Amino acid sequence: MIRSVAFHKINDPLRLHALIDAILLIEFDADLDELLERIIQAASQLVGAKYGALGVISGDGITLSRFTTYGIDPEQRAAIGPEPRGRGILGEIIRRRTSLRIDDLGTHEGSVGFPPNHPPMSRFLGVPVMTGDGHIYGNLYLTNPAEGPVFSEEDQQLIEAFGRAAGLVIDQAMMRSNLRELTLSEERERLARDLHDTVIQRLFGVGLALQTSLAMIENDVVRGRINNVLDELDTTIHEIRTTIFEIDQQLPVGDTLEDRVRALSHEVESRLGVHADVKIASDIDEFVGPHCAQHCVQAIREILSNVVRHSHASVVHLQLDTKGDLVEVIVRDNGIGFIPNVGAGRGLRNLVSRARELGGDCTIDSKIGSGTTVRWTANRIN
Repeated sequence: MIRSVAFHKINDPLRLHALIDAILLIEFDADLDELLERIIQAASQLVGAKYGALGVISGDGITLSRFTTYGIDPEQRAAIGPEPRGRGILGEIIRRRTSLRIDDLGTHEGSVGFPPNHPPMSRFLGVPVMTGDGHIYGNLYLTNPAEGPVFSEEDQQLIEAFGRAAGLVIDQAMMRSNLRELTLSEERERLARDLHDTVIQRLFGVGLALQTSLAMIENDVVRGRINNVLDELDTTIHEIRTTIFEIDQQLPVGDTLEDRVRALSHEVESRLGVHADVKIASDIDEFVGPHCAQHCVQAIREILSNVVRHSHASVVHLQLDTKGDLVEVIVRDNGIGFIPNVGAGRGLRNLVSRARELGGDCTIDSKIGSGTTVRWTANRIN
């Protein structure tokens, strides 16, 4: 990988050594979140920046979908408020697609200032992170060098070289992730097929044999026991069907978000016997980005799975619409309800964390005997 990065502009052997060490530091098999943290930490330390960030560009090419920081603790981040979306200087680098070095942020014409509780920043260096195919994945943003009054030209050259290397590392990480997802997807499909074609069919056969034998049994106690077993078989078959619904995520790749959501509702009705009343905004596919749409489908599947598995509902109402910058999913059922936040399972925790990672939230309103309403949102531009 190091041979793919140009070092000819860097003359100081100590700084060249530091660059190579920084590149080697990020070359390891980690998930993408951890990798981005390592990259911005290494970039900041390479030029002695007090603060750093790596902004990932959204699918629309003009906003930021993720913002990983260095030098700001979690309490400070919470006090600052929502993550930057790409206005001001950050947006200028996205539009320029080139590096930008500023000696005084306060006097630059593109600056829009800082939100409340933001630490003061004056010196600035921004550099694109480009993957192997020439796609700009995001930008490195560095501020306030600890030594020296401003970032130097050599600082810029160092970070540009580092940014190219980081782009190649991110490229490899995404390829590994895609390969793992493909392997997992194939395994899910095989498991769902085996459960449906083998396990359920065998349980049906056992149940049919027991029902046939009932006519020949006169002992009421034995008949009662067999009926109990038949009830257990019905429950088991229903649970296996629910499990298949949870793991079988192989909807056609080319379908729109509306098509995929309607396919999910059809699955709920045909496989699980719960009537689904679905209302989808007519322009939903025009306003929801592909990344957000994928997570939206997965969230809806998780919500419907919880409804079928736990609520004992006969009807579920699903509404999909946009609200400002958010895509909004509302699912209501007529089930038995539960007490929210009491023994919340992994599925509910996943819904909340998925929503918040995408700039939204998940709220659950439920009362015993009155059904449940789940509202799930995410930034639709992701």
